[in-house]
Amino acid sequence: MTASLNQGNEDFKSHVFIINGGILLFFALLISISNGILLFIIYKDPLRKFRNATAVLVVSLGMADFLTGCVTAVDVGIAHILEGMEVGKVMLQAKIVSQITVRASVCIMIIFAVERFIAIAFPYVYRNSLTIPKTILCCVLCWMLAIVTSCLELVVERDLYDVVFLYLIFVLPLLTIIFTYSAAYFIVQYRHGRLYKKEKKSRRSAEMQKQLMTTACLIILVFFVSLVPFWLFTTIRRYCKECVHQKWCIAGYRLSIPILYSNSALNPLLYAWRMRPYRQSFQALFLRKQNSVRGTSQNEFPPDEGNETILVDEFCEETKF
Repeated sequence: MTASLNQGNEDFKSHVFIINGGILLFFALLISISNGILLFIIYKDPLRKFRNATAVLVVSLGMADFLTGCVTAVDVGIAHILEGMEVGKVMLQAKIVSQITVRASVCIMIIFAVERFIAIAFPYVYRNSLTIPKTILCCVLCWMLAIVTSCLELVVERDLYDVVFLYLIFVLPLLTIIFTYSAAYFIVQYRHGRLYKKEKKSRRSAEMQKQLMTTACLIILVFFVSLVPFWLFTTIRRYCKECVHQKWCIAGYRLSIPILYSNSALNPLLYAWRMRPYRQSFQALFLRKQNSVRGTSQNEFPPDEGNETILVDEFCEETKF
């Protein structure tokens, strides 16, 4: 009877792996398309608007997510299918590749949140100090950190590795993103109070508050929902050894992996599509609406165009000493 039960668990596990592999390949297609379109639009740059530090971060995040889709998710998906078919043991190699791109994406998201906070809280510092070369250097460091921390799994004891990187890859980024966007929102509220006598600027500031809060909530929610299932089951597997071979734990842990990749599929919508210059460039490139989108600046995201992330110009005079 025990042999029959074990065989049943193995068959169930094989089915879960194969189904999960198919889901991952579908996610790979979505991630590659969404981020590929983003990178193509920024590369073509029909309106000459993506020539600043923010655009560098968007490109870096898009590249990390694009590689997550066309390389990582494909690799992990095929590895799951092969594992389910008992072709070979390839999960460790697939997992390391997965961790590199996912961690690079998470790290760049943190840099993005900090960059947005500096743009709002310290506009002069942002304008004069945050240059494109410095931003590129930060992105390169993010990739190096992702590669080093992912390869450490080969030399560090597994249980310790899971606990440490639970906090480094989930808890710390989540707290950083919550803090930076919350602080930015309260700064906008404070400056909105100082601008109440200037009706036009007050309306613009109020609209930016709404946009900033909406975007911040969406970013935090998507990040939280995409990572919680994976780290929840990782923690269960760490502290409940008898749960590892139960069907609910096998299915839950494996199905949490595609959810982990949903963040990469949605990032273009959160970090690019909500920016009006990106939407305008999309229209100019694919819909040929050149005439209706030429009223904005050539070299920077306009602060009064519904783009909640750029507040430098509006508050420039208000913060002058």
